[in-house]
Amino acid sequence: MHKIGIIFRREYLSRIRNKSFIVMTLIGPFLMALFYGGMIWVGTEAVNSTDNEGPKKVMITGQYPGLTSIPNSESFAFESSSLTVEEAKNELNKSTVDLILNIQDVGSGNLDSITAYSLQSLSLRQERELRSQLETQLHRSQLLGMGLDPMALDSLRQGVELHCQTISDTGDAQNSATTLKSGIGFVMAFLIYLFIFLYGSMVMRGALEEKTNRIVEVIISSVKPFELMMGKILGVAAVGLSQFLVWIAMGAGLITGLSRFFGPQMQEGLQSTQSMQGAGSQALQTSINLWDQFHSLPFGKIIVVFVVFFLGGYLLYSSLFAAIGAAASQDTDVQSFMLPVSLPLVFGLLIAQASVIQSPHGSLATWFSYIPLTSPIVMVVRSPFDVSWLEIAGSAALLYGTFVALVYLAAKIYRIGLLKYGKKPTWKDLYLWIRQSN
Repeated sequence: MHKIGIIFRREYLSRIRNKSFIVMTLIGPFLMALFYGGMIWVGTEAVNSTDNEGPKKVMITGQYPGLTSIPNSESFAFESSSLTVEEAKNELNKSTVDLILNIQDVGSGNLDSITAYSLQSLSLRQERELRSQLETQLHRSQLLGMGLDPMALDSLRQGVELHCQTISDTGDAQNSATTLKSGIGFVMAFLIYLFIFLYGSMVMRGALEEKTNRIVEVIISSVKPFELMMGKILGVAAVGLSQFLVWIAMGAGLITGLSRFFGPQMQEGLQSTQSMQGAGSQALQTSINLWDQFHSLPFGKIIVVFVVFFLGGYLLYSSLFAAIGAAASQDTDVQSFMLPVSLPLVFGLLIAQASVIQSPHGSLATWFSYIPLTSPIVMVVRSPFDVSWLEIAGSAALLYGTFVALVYLAAKIYRIGLLKYGKKPTWKDLYLWIRQSN
């Protein structure tokens, strides 16, 4: 343990004193905020730029009851025409219209199909909006044909504002904040996914560089290969954990400051607008609801789960990355081993996105939160959704137990691979190295 501590201290201090590490630790949260803010801005600007283009001129050819006169919208301006399709295409080429809708009806009373002609392809949003307008207008014309008033039927539709709350063990009701929980869970999963690769590759690169530079031949004369591997893994883990703790402290301070500054103002704004009606009051109420949902999140559980599964996932995958770095003789040898090792982590991210957010307590999400190779990703996405501590403890126990088993196998590969030069290792070689006795 003394030698592991020496290697741990060397790996930790050499990285944490690096100027680039200090700078990235301080500005990292702001860069991430700028990244996600930029994504939101790009999405918003994309919608606004489309809206600023003005409505597309649509020429309707053919005849069908109810579709010869369609109300205009912000995206499309409709006009009926008696021109044939070929004649209308000439108008399209002259740029007098942007789109041609050719209604095909064989006289059976059913609308067989509508073909849209344009010089430029419609976007997915425009295509979806055009289809929705046609279906709405066709539905209204059918209601009129049955002697029903579409306006009267529309007036019967009532909007519903749904407030979802969960009941705790003590009987207290809290906001469920489903959307907020999904967002926080997925951000945490993505951070674990990103930093397992980032810090795991540090361990792999360190082992590979020491091997190729023949430094390791001097090092293992003083320490055992297992001690060297564990010292590297734990040292880099401490670097990542230190960075996360700094970010958590910065985030907690920012949240506390915003809460003290904006909390009373929001409450005063709510009291002064209780009698007001309209979009402004509704927007303020929505902001206050989001703020209340944010404060109702189980931050203690979320932070504990994040730290436990970040460390567990890192230790598990870093032991494999260390074995790969020791087995490889050059960078090109690494690629053939990285893909099968990293696929479970990528698959866990896909499961988190496709299944957990849709059904956090479903059987698929539950099972993959117990499988050690995917649980670091899947469980942190589930953690905001009132997962019991028993499930979390069971999943963590399996994760760390698997790490102990894998580090034993990885140590065998690490011990033999450090002194293997010149020959590109194969999966068969790794299997033979594992089978060799100490």
